[in-house]
Amino acid sequence: MYIVGRNPVLEALKSEQKPTKIFIQFGSHGSAINQIRYMARIEGIPVVELSRQKFSRLAPGESTQGVAALVEDVRILHLDELMSAITHNEPAFLLACDGITDPHNLGALIRTAESAGVHGIVIPARNSASITETVIKTSAGAVHHVALARVGNLAQSLNKLKDAGIWIVGTDSDGDTDLFRFDGNRDICLVVGSEGKGMRPVIRKACDVVLRIPQFGKINSLNASVAGALAMYEIRRSRIG
Repeated sequence: MYIVGRNPVLEALKSEQKPTKIFIQFGSHGSAINQIRYMARIEGIPVVELSRQKFSRLAPGESTQGVAALVEDVRILHLDELMSAITHNEPAFLLACDGITDPHNLGALIRTAESAGVHGIVIPARNSASITETVIKTSAGAVHHVALARVGNLAQSLNKLKDAGIWIVGTDSDGDTDLFRFDGNRDICLVVGSEGKGMRPVIRKACDVVLRIPQFGKINSLNASVAGALAMYEIRRSRIG
């Protein structure tokens, strides 16, 4: 798999799953390119400089910023592995994505989740964007720093988390609890539904509580990744407030 873009490649270099080779388009320069070259040299990762024509074949149609890296596929865990990996000295904080099919939305959610200190992300195997080069780039490389689990049946997986003592917290415009009044200082799996349809009924049924985000404008709608970002950071705020 190729990842492209200066920040995604830098993040890959900082992660445990480092690139096996880096390609730079001839003539590319700047502080990020210098840092990529330096880190690659320290890690013993070969850097290949290519002409514009040859470089464009690596990721046609992508905005590459003159750099690409060859990486192994992002490691995907099973749900049990994800649960076992949560060893933090604070309540568990997971994110589940229900029907997020737009890779840009999924990448943005992963990027925010990593920044907000989410311990792991649960993604269904069906009716969801896969972890592609677009997702990796949109996440700014965050996929390399947060645990990802793919599950066959999201509803069953949420019930399994619930049996382990984790609260399943959904998000919906007609939720029964105001986000700003919710105490997030407990083991939580936050569920974000797709744009337009939101959470599926079977997923909503699995929720212990459904949060609504107060809105004060005339357009009663938020992008899925924006709604998820607001909810994640409000839960994080409630843990430190």
